[in-house]
Amino acid sequence: MNISLPPGISVRKELLQGVHTYVFRHVELGDLGRIVLQGLPNGQCHLSSEVAGDPDDPLTTIRKEMLVPLCEQLTGSMEAVLGKGEPSGSSLPPSSPRSSTEVVESKIIPCERCGNNAALLIFADKATIPADFEDYARKMYQKYTELNLPTWIIGPPIGELAESMTPTQVMKVWPERSDIVTMTADEFNVDLDTLLDKHCHPYEPD
Repeated sequence: MNISLPPGISVRKELLQGVHTYVFRHVELGDLGRIVLQGLPNGQCHLSSEVAGDPDDPLTTIRKEMLVPLCEQLTGSMEAVLGKGEPSGSSLPPSSPRSSTEVVESKIIPCERCGNNAALLIFADKATIPADFEDYARKMYQKYTELNLPTWIIGPPIGELAESMTPTQVMKVWPERSDIVTMTADEFNVDLDTLLDKHCHPYEPD
């Protein structure tokens, strides 16, 4: 099957519990979604499409806009080879934010004064490029929006370990998104302490 992929987009074939899937990935946005191929008892093949991401995530709309023409192109290519069956009426619903079996390490930081939650840290041990960070942001979107806490995604240490001085990539994703920055644990802790100092700070009149 011949399909033309735009710059920055790749596709990989996966076998998931005996079901063939084609997963589309963007160099900056991470996984866009997939086409699932499932054999039917009548010998036909059912194709369904899934957009990666929470339906409330604004980036899900962007991923869908990129995914739809790719799915249409792949579907057309497969129909040219295998033949066109009965219309299934399938659409492109968003998939679940993350698999129920997938565990993403995170830590809630409480305020020492009031005891309420003050920040959320998501540890992206496998994130090395922007697309990887976006994958973690997509998978954890529901959690950090429900908690409504300042949230950072923290990548793995870069280079040799030197404890608090080891550089690490960090991306803030909530309540506003920021670009990925490289900082040491000491530098990040300064920013985090500043945030905690301002949390529920008692009003002091002039």
